Amino acid sequence: MWMDAYGVAFEQQDAEAAAALFTPEATYQWGPFGETLRGPGEIRAKWEEASDPPATPVPFDYEVIAVTETIGVARWLATHSYPSDGKRFRYDGIFEVALDGDGLCTSFREWWNTREEPLAAST
Repeated sequence: MWMDAYGVAFEQQDAEAAAALFTPEATYQWGPFGETLRGPGEIRAKWEEASDPPATPVPFDYEVIAVTETIGVARWLATHSYPSDGKRFRYDGIFEVALDGDGLCTSFREWWNTREEPLAAST
């Protein structure tokens, strides 16, 4: 499933694996006001730019909320922990994904909220 492959790319912070999930003409937008990326090259470059690998594994989970003939919507959850900084970041968001007949993404939009916590207070 596409979401499983995206989750692996996210957990490994693997820009190449993420870009491979998209068609050559795909669009990718972070947040309602984020720039629209076009194609795997721009997607890979943005992932590389945004990547700040945490010191600990990055758990990623999701649940599919809705599926139509053209779009799937999923809630996603992730956590980045940085022990040297004593911080943990929790993410809770929504993906809107359109796939082609080969299972590659043609259109991707996401929205999320982030909470920063002291690492010692997080369980």
